[in-house]
Amino acid sequence: MAILLFVALTMALGGCVKNVVHPPLEVTFLPQKGDFVSKYGERLTLAEIIEMARDKDYILIGEGHKNLYDHNVQQRIVTALAATDSPPAVGLEMVAVDMQPVLRDFGKGQVQIEALEEELQWSARWGYPFSLFRGLFEIAQRNSLPVAGLNTPTTVTKKITKDGIESLSDEEREFLPTEIVPPSNAQTAFLDMIYSQHPGLDAGNATQRERFALVQSIWDSKMAEEAVRLRKEYDWPVLVIAGNGHVENGWGIARRIQRFDPGATILTLVPWRGGDFNDDEGDAFFYCPETYESKMGASLTATGFGGLLVEGVKRSSRAEKAGLRPGDLLVEASGIQLDYLFSLHMAGAKVYKAGEELIFTVQRGSEIFTVNVGKLGGVKPKDHPKGTAAMPAKAMPDNITPDSEK
Repeated sequence: MAILLFVALTMALGGCVKNVVHPPLEVTFLPQKGDFVSKYGERLTLAEIIEMARDKDYILIGEGHKNLYDHNVQQRIVTALAATDSPPAVGLEMVAVDMQPVLRDFGKGQVQIEALEEELQWSARWGYPFSLFRGLFEIAQRNSLPVAGLNTPTTVTKKITKDGIESLSDEEREFLPTEIVPPSNAQTAFLDMIYSQHPGLDAGNATQRERFALVQSIWDSKMAEEAVRLRKEYDWPVLVIAGNGHVENGWGIARRIQRFDPGATILTLVPWRGGDFNDDEGDAFFYCPETYESKMGASLTATGFGGLLVEGVKRSSRAEKAGLRPGDLLVEASGIQLDYLFSLHMAGAKVYKAGEELIFTVQRGSEIFTVNVGKLGGVKPKDHPKGTAAMPAKAMPDNITPDSEK
């Protein structure tokens, strides 16, 4: 009788239980901001990252230029590397090669950090807050690390974008790499996809599309060429910090370094934003979700699993007055699902063009409601968070953007 009851219970339960298909296990732990992750999804310590960097000729760190956590991680790495018996020379995408005299004077102690922002014309040339990068210069100064600018001046690449490379003067051509290495087939397909989906570009303009790819190749080739020069000058390992679009998958700077310095050993460290984990993108990863300090006064973080988390709200800001609070999850904005930070830019551009108010669908615990933050004063490309795109699978890599948005 007991057996019959057991069989009946099993059959009854079987009718209620669904077969759940679990996705493959990609990452084996729930990471916190700044945690390191191996290619196999295992937890890594900072000491293990430094051991991976040992004896490498080049260490490439990708970043989102406005992501505070990315900057914190890279500064931890530079500090740890500076304490080893093989400290690195540091190469920066953020500074163009024509500003190298300023960096040399900085290394000699002739330019203080307080004056560095102005001397480098940081706001006009780079645009992102110097405060995010200041710590890096402090570490370099404290540990006597050489610092070099790697990039072609934006005045040159903007001119190429607008009028073509043939429009450059002889003086401007001096800032081009000796060899412009074209993208690989994989990178070409990727850049073509980025170009086609970018709202600020004309998908049908073949000339503009070609110049877009050319400028990417100039950036990557010049930064690789300067990194190789830096290594030869100091005979130190070189640590390169650049937008993640120039680092991930080894398509950008790494591929050109291998051409200019055959046999060189390279370690690539790239941010993982959450969601799908692609182990081909780097040799190791650091978990830093996308973050953005919005002009409405809210600090937003992409969860990687749908929605933007409100991590902070400034007092007396538009966000506070509208009713947003820390811990709220922004699910939708004026009909656009908020999967990425760029989704918010799209929603802002949509309502601004239509002269409408921006309305969020908000989840707070089990409660779902709407919040109206009113009309926007303007949504310009330079205001949106870099490093994202309106793509269902993943966000646009950092710094794969036209010159007008740098």
